[in-house]
Amino acid sequence: MGDHSTLNSSDVNNANINTSNSGRLPGSFSLSEPRHCGCKGIRTCRLCGYSKSKQNIIQTPLYGLDCQDNNEKSRKDIFLYCDMCKKAWKPTDFAQPAFGTVITLPKTDAEQLKVHTNDQKIIENKMSNISYPITSKVKMSDHESQCMHNDSVGAIHLQGISIIENFVSEEEEAFLVTSINDTNFVNSQSGRRKQDFGPKVNFKKQKIKLSSFSGLPAYSQFLYKRMKANPCLRNFEPIELCNLEYCSERGAHIDPHLDDAWLWGERLVTLNLLSETILTFTLDTDAHLEIHVPLLRRSLIIVSSEARYKWKHSIHEEDITGKRVAMTFRELSKEFCTGGRHEEDGLKLLKIALTFQGMAVGT
Repeated sequence: MGDHSTLNSSDVNNANINTSNSGRLPGSFSLSEPRHCGCKGIRTCRLCGYSKSKQNIIQTPLYGLDCQDNNEKSRKDIFLYCDMCKKAWKPTDFAQPAFGTVITLPKTDAEQLKVHTNDQKIIENKMSNISYPITSKVKMSDHESQCMHNDSVGAIHLQGISIIENFVSEEEEAFLVTSINDTNFVNSQSGRRKQDFGPKVNFKKQKIKLSSFSGLPAYSQFLYKRMKANPCLRNFEPIELCNLEYCSERGAHIDPHLDDAWLWGERLVTLNLLSETILTFTLDTDAHLEIHVPLLRRSLIIVSSEARYKWKHSIHEEDITGKRVAMTFRELSKEFCTGGRHEEDGLKLLKIALTFQGMAVGT
């Protein structure tokens, strides 16, 4: 869930970007040109003069409706994820409106969530005028162990998503953001800025350089202890932290990708700070399908299993509505754990990481 990702050749073929210096359109660029914003290859942001929102095919999700050019390729079949039943479901019971009509979640679907809500929180997708109700989990009796849309027709099982709301307090969030801002960010891709606290890795050659790695930062130690106290993360041993900053002014986003699986292990753990957003899951085998996982401010999401290895994840530009900071922690793969081929390197990495005396790499 960060800058350690892979792209398929189809991602390049679908990009609306010039690959040479000749015949260039206004506002376009060559893939070979260095860019001050940090973008490389097909990745782009507003600072390099290109925004996804300027394409002929608008990528704003509209619940299965054709977008601006009525092109079939732009149709999105969107499902909303419920962390209570671990399924994604599709809003129903409303007529298909004309393009440009404001779309809100029908009350019937909002009512379905109330079986496991204390209050109704809303994330608004300002670009597409879609409102997402977010559940606030409460203790349920045995006969209420399933939410009311658990048997919805066509619900999609999305294995490997766990969300912990209010993982940090407002005061702790302020402390973390202040501590993070004490270190300079470096420009990353697609309008993001980053701080890396981890080993330098060449994923293509599968080589690791330990000399520049000094450990996780001191301010993250209380998060580590809190994770270890949670049953879902009791054996979670992070050896890398990547802080990513998203700003709407930069057109920050992250394209659909799978995180590396050679070095990084089963779980990707991200703490969402400063603003809410939507984490989108897609499959290469279905260009229209999107599962939207709403991320509340100060919530922690754990991505594993099929959600980690089968579904690509991304954050759309239109789902960044201000400034957002994502703190993503990664653990070692089995290859670097006890009995693995690189067990010795894994032990060295873990020992360094848990000193909590780290400085960001490359800043």
